[in-house]
Amino acid sequence: MRKNTGRRKTRDSIAGIAAIALAFAPALFRVERAFADDLPAASKPGGDPAKPKPDAAKDSTKAAATKPNEPKAAAQPGESAKPKPDAAKDSTKDAATKPNEPKAAAQPGESAKPKPDATKNQPVSTKTHVNATSIVVFPPKIVLTGPRDARRLIVTGTLADGSRVDLTSTADYEPSGDGCTVDSAGFLHAKKNGVFTLTIRAGGRSAEIPVIVQKSEHAEPVSFIRDVMPVISRVGCNAGTCHGSAKGKKGFKLSLRGYDPDFDYLQLVDDLAGRRFNRSAPEQSLMLLKPTASVPHEGGYVLDPDSPAYAILRDWIAEGVRSDSGKVARVASLEVYPPTIDLSMPGQSQQMVVFAHYPDGSTRDVTLDAIYSSSVPDIATVSSTGEATGVRRGEASILIRYEGVFGVDNVTVMGDRTGFVWSPMPEYNYIDKFVNKKLEKVKILPSPECGDAEFLRRVSLDLTGLPPTPERIRAFLADSTDSRTKRDRVIDELIASPEFTAHWTHKWADLFQVNRKLMGEKETWAFVRWIEEAVAKNAPYDEMVRTIVAARGSSYDNPPVNYFRASKEPSVALENATQLFLGVRFSCNKCHDHPFERWTQGQYYGMAAFWGRTAVKNGSRPGEQIVYDRNEGEVTHPKDGRVVPPRFPYEVPNKKAGEQSSIADESRRAALADWLTSAENPYFARSIANRIWSYFLGKGIIDPVDDIRSGNPPSNPELLDALEKDLIAHRFDLRYLMRTIARSRTYRASIVVNKFNEDDTSNFSHATPRRLTAEELMDAIDLATGKRPRFAGVPEGFRADQLPDSQIAAGGFLDLFGRPPRETPCECERSSEVSLSQALNLVNGPTIADALVDPNGRIAKLMLKNPDDKTIVDEMYLAAIGRFPTEAELAKARDYLAHAGSKAEGAQDLLWALINSPAFLFNR
Repeated sequence: MRKNTGRRKTRDSIAGIAAIALAFAPALFRVERAFADDLPAASKPGGDPAKPKPDAAKDSTKAAATKPNEPKAAAQPGESAKPKPDAAKDSTKDAATKPNEPKAAAQPGESAKPKPDATKNQPVSTKTHVNATSIVVFPPKIVLTGPRDARRLIVTGTLADGSRVDLTSTADYEPSGDGCTVDSAGFLHAKKNGVFTLTIRAGGRSAEIPVIVQKSEHAEPVSFIRDVMPVISRVGCNAGTCHGSAKGKKGFKLSLRGYDPDFDYLQLVDDLAGRRFNRSAPEQSLMLLKPTASVPHEGGYVLDPDSPAYAILRDWIAEGVRSDSGKVARVASLEVYPPTIDLSMPGQSQQMVVFAHYPDGSTRDVTLDAIYSSSVPDIATVSSTGEATGVRRGEASILIRYEGVFGVDNVTVMGDRTGFVWSPMPEYNYIDKFVNKKLEKVKILPSPECGDAEFLRRVSLDLTGLPPTPERIRAFLADSTDSRTKRDRVIDELIASPEFTAHWTHKWADLFQVNRKLMGEKETWAFVRWIEEAVAKNAPYDEMVRTIVAARGSSYDNPPVNYFRASKEPSVALENATQLFLGVRFSCNKCHDHPFERWTQGQYYGMAAFWGRTAVKNGSRPGEQIVYDRNEGEVTHPKDGRVVPPRFPYEVPNKKAGEQSSIADESRRAALADWLTSAENPYFARSIANRIWSYFLGKGIIDPVDDIRSGNPPSNPELLDALEKDLIAHRFDLRYLMRTIARSRTYRASIVVNKFNEDDTSNFSHATPRRLTAEELMDAIDLATGKRPRFAGVPEGFRADQLPDSQIAAGGFLDLFGRPPRETPCECERSSEVSLSQALNLVNGPTIADALVDPNGRIAKLMLKNPDDKTIVDEMYLAAIGRFPTEAELAKARDYLAHAGSKAEGAQDLLWALINSPAFLFNR
């Protein structure tokens, strides 16, 4: 048998191979969006090829092909959107100039120019007249306190078909007396004390609500905390693109998004010797002249002299620019109405109203002062005044930010579902119940269940990282036991296998950063063996994490201590641990309070203090390192140099958020480990349940899995809650969780889509093809070709999934296909993108070419038996893509073999073509 380097034979007869079986196009590595396209019509349910829309199955292979002008996903924590120089004049400008009028221009996070078909089949706008069967007004009662208080009303109409529409912008308001007025945007303003009635007319209906006005004759002094700071945030002065940037602008710096009002007050009042204010003539103050562009201002015109925001700043200056910091509390929470937004068609809108709640029980309507952004602007946009508008069918989240506090409003744009009839999938366990519930709500039909061969390959790859052998496939397909029973049985067999242990050892080694560059070769092997033992005995997840976080001692004798050696610095240890074990990116708040989340700079250093006394010293043996806890060593705050005591960022039962005085006689990390792994910790179980789900379904319920935040809510909150509670109830048994997921009907859905789920990317109505990881791909090639793995530095037979770290075979096939370097705990380290260099390697590289002609490989052994053509074709299909060929595929393949130079060369060409097909390269 000759070595067929470069596939010379295939080059000469590529037309013949293209006709074989699956109509492959390996030379271009063209993975179609419709991943079922490599299946002939005869093998698909219904007999017809799936024909999803061009964007129906956006898989990881298309990530690199995103058009540069298409809207991106929401910015990650700590990232700015990098607007153009005039972006600081965004929604804040219009809000300041005309606070009661919606802005026409696109807001930050909006898609200014929807795709041509994005608003196809729009209904008649609800801003025109509609006939409603009834209307509801929110809030049902208004209390106005003081002349500056203003409250917005939301008017919702119910139509004859039961649907609801927002009629706020078309409603007419009629007060019963002169106690209040209503402006054009639907805001009520106090005029005279008393109790009045407000009549609202919209959609041909009317409703009445009581209005109570009090303290209208006397305005309270302007509050720096509650009045001035929101104005500064709203007009954008403290944004990251303006004076809130790291170095400020033009010598003037404010805290980002107003996280430090004391600092901001000193900068405003004391900087430039107080020349920003003219108390005798407030209108001549630089603080007012600059934003109104009365004097040159690089930020331009951002404040209208006729606006309420201007009046607040002017009155504050006139009253003596007093600070009430420390005397009044900042916002405690936000309330958003409506709590969820359901839009029946693109083009429809829903006005939101936002209330700030304070610790003293008072509330304030901050709809005009809040800042809004959409997580998916090409599904739903949001204006500067809080009006959400549907662009196309889908789901998005609106993040509402006000003075360091955040709220989220989830938006569903239903779109045209003509002909939809709900047909639930069978419910094998609670997972299916919650998935069905969500699918019914958003009118998505689940795909049929996949076939036995497809299931066996999928579950084998997910549980063991290896495809099934031809022998196992034959036995599984020949088993006459009902499909559900034998599938459940094979799940248990795979979980009990040594391949399962090796596969999940490798996954945890990725996340724990097992890397000889960080911890040495001997320690790398020791740590991998410790992880392997924990996986083999099914150690509870909380126990494993607790051991790692609190570990002390020799890097040789107690391998978990090497986890800290990969971090060393308290800040790095903090960021790694929170991202890995809580799914929270606790890094942006290192330099300042997080601009988009609840996390503060003080919380960052309070958490870092738990590692402040941890140190590393040399042991008595060569290369040995000892991790220990000192009696001294503190973390200091960079702002003022003060020592920060260890402090948890939030409370869990029996673990207070305040200073940890109870840990004086024990390791701080031991206390941290107990708090971190507590079943009551709201992030710990949730994070790992979501992460494990993503390994089986291709995407997290919260995605990315290590970015849990208010602006990135779960696609199915009830499902994630159920998984979290079930995991806790079973004492963090990850095998149990995996078994539960794999046994669900949701996991067993086919990749074949239908008219009513082809655009679903987040509700798990159908399986999503996932490109094999680098290690899975190499091991699958070895299994398909029968080549025995060989890697320098490890015993022969070690699979890629068993390698201790990424330093083995560095720079080769595994790195080309996205093996992570293990330098951070981020899932993003592993790449699943497709590149031209990968395609060329698969088509003409040595990895596949050498494996095909291995003298001890599958084809060489098969040829010794002098098989007939059908046997050859069956074996190639089973070894490569895990199923038998169809009759049409068999006929084409046999025809090709009949014209090949030899059976061996024909078999090599056929297997090469199958390995280069999407059916091999993807877990489907």
